Amino acid sequence: MKILYIFIFVLISTFQLNAGDNKIAVINMEKVYSKYYKTKMINLNIQKQSELYKVWTEKLKKSVEKMQKEYDILIDSAQDFALSNSERTRRNKSAQKKYYDLESKKKELRNYVVKAEKSLQEKMIEKRKEIINDIKSAVGRKCSIEGYTLVLDSSGKTLNDIPAVVYVNSAYEITDDIIAELNRGHDPRKETDKQDGAATETNNQ
Repeated sequence: MKILYIFIFVLISTFQLNAGDNKIAVINMEKVYSKYYKTKMINLNIQKQSELYKVWTEKLKKSVEKMQKEYDILIDSAQDFALSNSERTRRNKSAQKKYYDLESKKKELRNYVVKAEKSLQEKMIEKRKEIINDIKSAVGRKCSIEGYTLVLDSSGKTLNDIPAVVYVNSAYEITDDIIAELNRGHDPRKETDKQDGAATETNNQ
């Protein structure tokens, strides 16, 4: 990380010394990412998918708990010496079968939890890349139009927890411009409400 900021410093110095016409802009990527309407929509979708996974996980857990109780009852009854040998043998076989069913259900639960977590993680990574590409494209268009040759992220911190960009003239701050460009034609609040309405309608069908 330290090497990265040294590299940035050297890069900026080189731009300043060798090319007076170069323009450097600053953007707060963290702010842009959080204010982009797609981010809110994606986060909402992932949250809803996570809740669906939780509902099914709870069902599997209750099924495991029920089977565990049934197994405990069977294994206890199979040890009742008041019963005949044949009856205890029969109950032992029933307990053994229940045990295998129980272990199978536990495995199903474990596999489901792992698969659900992996699915959510992969979706988050995929959508994050999609959002970052959108932001980079918007920044690229602005740089092409206004002649910026370097854009720095002001949301980064040094090892001492100090902002990597300590000061920037407001004329070179493009954060709000990029947010406006990304959200053009979209109201993040309305988009979120639209997603909520669509989800409610789906659940009611």
